[in-house]
Amino acid sequence: MVFLSKKDIWMGLVIWGAIGSFLWVLYESLFTRINIVSIITMIIIISLLLTIWFNTRYKIEGNQLKISYGVIRKSIALQDIKSIRYTKNPFVAPALSFKRVEINYGKYETIQVSPKEMDKFIIELQDKNPHIQLKD
Repeated sequence: MVFLSKKDIWMGLVIWGAIGSFLWVLYESLFTRINIVSIITMIIIISLLLTIWFNTRYKIEGNQLKISYGVIRKSIALQDIKSIRYTKNPFVAPALSFKRVEINYGKYETIQVSPKEMDKFIIELQDKNPHIQLKD
């Protein structure tokens, strides 16, 4: 089952503002002295930002939770997940919203995700691994 990321307005403003800025600089560079390295760099950054916006998702497939965040991919074995809890953490994570679910897995590892349908996501995880604790 695939869960798309919840997208906050502030994150949209940041990502689309950065894309707009890079597009403007790219456009302006066409009328000045062309630096091919700068143009390629801007195109790569714009592409990465677009893939983050359109390709952030969480997939529960078989016994794995597969996380896609732009070009970054991560898989977590469902049997390794120990607990999950709701959080509003602004730090870097493969999430496009402040409303997140923190997943504790392995020995001391955590990751935060922001599925649009959080409750359904948690139920699906607990169905696949009934030992997952839901913490407050």
